[in-house]
Amino acid sequence: MVAAAGRQARREHGTVRIAIAGAAALALIAVIFVTVDLLTNLHMMNQTLGAVAARMTALDPMSRKLDRLAGMQAQLTTLDRHLRDMNATMQSMDGKLSATNARLASTQQHLGSMDAKLALMTTEMKTLDRDLASMRGDIHTMAHKISGSFLFRAVK
Repeated sequence: MVAAAGRQARREHGTVRIAIAGAAALALIAVIFVTVDLLTNLHMMNQTLGAVAARMTALDPMSRKLDRLAGMQAQLTTLDRHLRDMNATMQSMDGKLSATNARLASTQQHLGSMDAKLALMTTEMKTLDRDLASMRGDIHTMAHKISGSFLFRAVK
């Protein structure tokens, strides 16, 4: 019986070993499967990171351009401020020029009326000049008569 019990124990011991070996094999297969899955995921992540790095590298020139645009923005802001100041100055000058134009228009009207008066006076002067020219002969004759008159001979 001892021999039968020893065989029985060896058989049970062998079954336990087979069960342990089977469990170990299953655990090893599970570890291998998880490792392969993990390595596959890591490989895909590495490819994705490589693609993202390539895209980011392509964005570097654009980033430099944006940095230059930031500097230009400051210059444009300064230029905008100067243009606003110039606009205010131009509006002020426009107001002053409008006032000057109004005064010049008034002066132009006065000069127009003075021009009309001068034209009238020129016409009157021409009339007086003609009248004087026609009287010259009469004045000369009267002057000659007066110098020959007896009333004026004794006065010298």
